[in-house]
Amino acid sequence: MTHGKFRPVRLPMYDWPEVADETRDLEAALTDEICSALAIAPSDLEPWDPEVGLYDLWNDPALLLAQTCGYPLTHKLAGKVHLLGAPNYLATGCTGAKYCSQIVVAKNGTFQSLADLKGARAVFNGPDSQSGMNAFRDTIAPTSDGCPFFASVAESGGHLASMDAVANGRTDVAAIDAVCWALAEQEKPGLANQLRVLAQTAQAPSLPFVTSTHLGTETHAEICAAVSRVLSNPQTEKSRKRLRICGFSKLSLADYQIILDMEADARARNYSVLA
Repeated sequence: MTHGKFRPVRLPMYDWPEVADETRDLEAALTDEICSALAIAPSDLEPWDPEVGLYDLWNDPALLLAQTCGYPLTHKLAGKVHLLGAPNYLATGCTGAKYCSQIVVAKNGTFQSLADLKGARAVFNGPDSQSGMNAFRDTIAPTSDGCPFFASVAESGGHLASMDAVANGRTDVAAIDAVCWALAEQEKPGLANQLRVLAQTAQAPSLPFVTSTHLGTETHAEICAAVSRVLSNPQTEKSRKRLRICGFSKLSLADYQIILDMEADARARNYSVLA
């Protein structure tokens, strides 16, 4: 029996309006299964503030389960959350619990290689993004010669905004989470059809599922098992298919070391900032 107040499951990382219903359905299924496993009564669940920020959500001591990004996991959230594992996604560039970024340019543009991007305009979703910033920096670093590579680099606030900026000619190139790219092809073909993939970054573990460090080892194991059941249950297949989820893998922090290695390699090449 687990006592206290808890927060329902939140999956904010791919929560586009087009797949909001499927996201809510999967959140509810995960919440129900975890609460059943831990004997948590519905009255012990406290709803989230609709305006809660991501870092407040991830750091909440009452957190049962949420999805974050690998870069925050290895940086601002290091030691503050407990890693369970990550979903497996059905998308180009994803294998098992690994994903990558698709470097996209305008469909009718002239860029044919990474070298062609020198002096171009780049955009990224945010400085704490593995897919939009760290993997992008890691890809450009070997050809940068330790010098600014792009004519300009702007922050968009999200992958969709980055894709829109490239499609509409406000910028030239962006690195897009492979799952976001697959969702764009599926849900926003009008946008995706204005773009093309120029290159693919190195892989890293996909976006992690985390829980509160305030819960014990046994509880962490029970939550992990509950997640595995839900993400393999035929009853959630319809929602998972729309969200491109095809399984779940238990992971350790050592699996995410590649994110720190990418950062360290860029710094060793004197390319510590995407520029």
